[in-house]
Amino acid sequence: MSDTHERFASWLREARTVAGLSQQKVADALRAQGHTTFLQTTIAKIERGVRPVRLDEAVAITALFGATVDTALRPDGDGTPQGLLLQSLARRTSVLERVHSLIEAELEANR
Repeated sequence: MSDTHERFASWLREARTVAGLSQQKVADALRAQGHTTFLQTTIAKIERGVRPVRLDEAVAITALFGATVDTALRPDGDGTPQGLLLQSLARRTSVLERVHSLIEAELEANR
């Protein structure tokens, strides 16, 4: 298995586990999106590196977890589910801090 396939297989296994989803739930979600050949065994084979993933499948799989193929394949680990979660939390924190500042300014202007 190539490094790319290995990295994707590892990412999928970790993303699925962190999300608390079974292989069956992931397969069901992909079938609902039109990937009719996906079964639980398909996900298991991908995670074991036995079955390669087509590009359209990789896009659909990563989208299920709110990621993109490029983030899933990052060698620096930023594409891990935890890394993506930390990035998301950092963005949300930044937005909340800006909203808080705007509210404080509005309150101060109305005093």
